[in-house]
Amino acid sequence: MEKIEGLKYIESILFALGRKVSLKELSFALDIDTNLVEEYIKILTDKYTDSGINIVKVQDCYQMVTCKDSYEYVAKIMESNKKATLPPTCMEVLSIIAYNPNITKSEIENIRGTACDSQVSRLLEYGLIEETARLHLPGRPATYGVTEEFLRSMRINKIEDLPEYGKLNSKDEELENYRQQNLFE
Repeated sequence: MEKIEGLKYIESILFALGRKVSLKELSFALDIDTNLVEEYIKILTDKYTDSGINIVKVQDCYQMVTCKDSYEYVAKIMESNKKATLPPTCMEVLSIIAYNPNITKSEIENIRGTACDSQVSRLLEYGLIEETARLHLPGRPATYGVTEEFLRSMRINKIEDLPEYGKLNSKDEELENYRQQNLFE
């Protein structure tokens, strides 16, 4: 397969599917080695650097998305895809879950000092958190963790890429950057 064809086919697959696609899927579809797929994706990522479209990596998968600067204009056309707004209480619960994977609702409530049923329900509805397990305790409480959608919205590859919790405060430039990047504020 020629390089130009490989680039074209990967670009077509990412665009047409509109979902994350793994290296294995791309390698299988094009019948080429995953290293070559990664090389082609790097070329495409560079191509779209200053474009209205970006290719983002989430774990070992890639997805074609609109750049975040274009969102407000795309949203004007696509009314059904309105920007989600999360209240501060949901953001607080989301932060607790992000920094404490596999946490139960009762543990979140102990940290916050108040109930969090509606916040957890809303975060589940938006696909930002998911149930990760059921504990073998009375009532079989669920544990929660963040999803790949959360990682995509924060523009990070893995949860370990979050800034260290202890280094955050309202005056940190890093925190301000995260607030500006966050698609849900």
